[in-house]
Amino acid sequence: MKHVLTVAGLLAFSIPYACQGLSPRVITISVLILLFSYTMLLPSLKSLIATLADNPLLTLLTLYIAASCLWAEQEQTSSLLMVLKFLAFSTFGLYLVTHYTTQGCIRLLVVTLSILSILNLLAVLLVPSFAIHGGVEHTGLWKGISGHKNTLGTLSLLSFVSHVIYFFRGKRKVLHIGFILLNALLLIECQSTTSLVLTSSLFVFILFILLFKRIRSIALRGFFISCSCLLVLLGLVLTFTYGDAIASEFGKTTTLTGRTEIWQGIGGAIQSHYWFGHGYGSYWAARPSIYANGIRFDLTSSHSGFRDLWIDVGLTGLLATITLAITTLFKFRIGKADMYTWLTAVVFFLFIVLNNITDSRFLNSLAIYWIIFMVIVIKVQERHKLAVAEKANSTALSTPPLH
Repeated sequence: MKHVLTVAGLLAFSIPYACQGLSPRVITISVLILLFSYTMLLPSLKSLIATLADNPLLTLLTLYIAASCLWAEQEQTSSLLMVLKFLAFSTFGLYLVTHYTTQGCIRLLVVTLSILSILNLLAVLLVPSFAIHGGVEHTGLWKGISGHKNTLGTLSLLSFVSHVIYFFRGKRKVLHIGFILLNALLLIECQSTTSLVLTSSLFVFILFILLFKRIRSIALRGFFISCSCLLVLLGLVLTFTYGDAIASEFGKTTTLTGRTEIWQGIGGAIQSHYWFGHGYGSYWAARPSIYANGIRFDLTSSHSGFRDLWIDVGLTGLLATITLAITTLFKFRIGKADMYTWLTAVVFFLFIVLNNITDSRFLNSLAIYWIIFMVIVIKVQERHKLAVAEKANSTALSTPPLH
């Protein structure tokens, strides 16, 4: 029953109609999940305190984001409700990491993403007027129950790459092939360029890691890494040299579909609250009009998770998040033990980092992205701490006693 309720909570944080906005429905769901998480955490208070103590920067960042309601510009009740939601999914993330192993957390995330893929397809087939974009913008493109084609793209991306990894694990291959094909269909039909590019990049990264792990010779590993780096460098050179031509072939421009103009337009909002931001969720809740190069944009995000962080909690919160991301990436170790679980974790984390450069998939979006970030940061720190302890013990045992 616990597993079912956990997946239900993850699903709620992955569907816009259950976790976005401040409607009575969303607040009720948030309160119920917060109570569930609190009830589950209460008996394991010692483990919770140890987890928070082992992750001081993440703990301080979480408290700082919650405290930003004190200087938020929007009405106080709305600010408090935003913080309530934030605490609900942060507490749920803490419940996950204290009650499940890394393998258990990843498995639950993959199950949730797989269910979402099925629900998105069913929505398109059964309720096309609801699940397919209509009107002027994105007409005919799939959005499923995710509310927008780009959101559908990112969730399908995560499901796709996780099933690719588990396919190579060698168990239930037919099942994984089915989900790979399903998510490929969703990615094609939503036509999210960012998701398609990221899917291709992460797929290549998965193949690189799996091939690298199979090579035993140190010399061959060096040659393999050198060739891979050269190919990446060549790709970057071609992109920077022929970027306009490549983008035009796909009906795009180097403004990233207007994103660079939006980023120019939010410069004033960042500068006016440079260090501490406007308060979590405050700036975009007012649905401001952004002007850049004579163009008006009516938005609910800047299409960049890192810039939204800057707007919400200032440079202080942004630098803390970037520091967490960098230190976590350096602590990753994809060893032989449960390689596929840790490969899935690193791919999910790379998605969070890369996608938030040109899209907003962090705090100012579905809560599932913040939960994934929290879970991986904490689990990587757990493993790093264990590795340091094992190394210290090994050194102590190998050191001869003094006479």
